[in-house]
Amino acid sequence: MPYAFSLCRVLDAGTADQSYDLLGIVRVRVDRLHPERLPAGLRPWALATLANGGYGFGRFYASYSTLDEDGEPDSNLADEYIDWSGSEVLSPQQAQPSTR
Repeated sequence: MPYAFSLCRVLDAGTADQSYDLLGIVRVRVDRLHPERLPAGLRPWALATLANGGYGFGRFYASYSTLDEDGEPDSNLADEYIDWSGSEVLSPQQAQPSTR
């Protein structure tokens, strides 16, 4: 069974019209002795793809899944959303301790 990482741009994020634009798929080989290691590579791959692909500000969805007979993502095994500034991951601002 083929496995892959895929990356999508999330369109209209957080609305009823939210949809996904598939940007790319890369097949990955599963180490039969250590299959649990593969999902750990999803985030680094997605961040490298975003950084090297010149993608601008937005929300992106990365997933590790099986592929169907047409080579499209099928059964999802791991995933995550990434908020991207155009050059780095956006993270929620940490609350600052009160100085009062």
